[in-house]
Amino acid sequence: MSEQPTTRTSSDPFGIGAVIAGVLLLSPVAIVLGHLGLRRSRTGTRRARTAAVAGTILGYVGLAVTVAAVAVYVTSIGPDVSRQTADAQAQADITAVANTVADGMQTDPALPDVQAVDGAYMVGDTQVDALLGGSRTLELTGTSRTDWCLDLTYEGGDRSEVSYVGTDGFHVGACS
Repeated sequence: MSEQPTTRTSSDPFGIGAVIAGVLLLSPVAIVLGHLGLRRSRTGTRRARTAAVAGTILGYVGLAVTVAAVAVYVTSIGPDVSRQTADAQAQADITAVANTVADGMQTDPALPDVQAVDGAYMVGDTQVDALLGGSRTLELTGTSRTDWCLDLTYEGGDRSEVSYVGTDGFHVGACS
């Protein structure tokens, strides 16, 4: 019996998989498959090695682009989003506290004591959960059910102070 010589195919599934993964921006997969294809192609054909090299390069380029995009987000876009989030949370907090103040004043016309506590606000004996974290202060001024203003100062936003006037509602800035 004579043995038939085995023929090597001109392509390697690892190299082709690396190219496909690189095109689909699956960088870690492309890098791993590319290196596996390079290892297998040491004794194979030049064409199989070419696919593995191309897939590996696509993987590393995709990884570099991903790292650059994350760096841009963390240094420029991320802080803006955090400041905007803090401002939105401050608006939600002052509105919730003001609604609690208004509800309480329907049964008792005296202005309740308000304060910011850890993770919440106290309006008299009622606790209102806070969305806004960090340092914040709360002050209620006024003379009657219709003449009052709630002032919230905070850190971490584009603004540092918002208010809620009993007759007008939410305002950016301090009570005037």
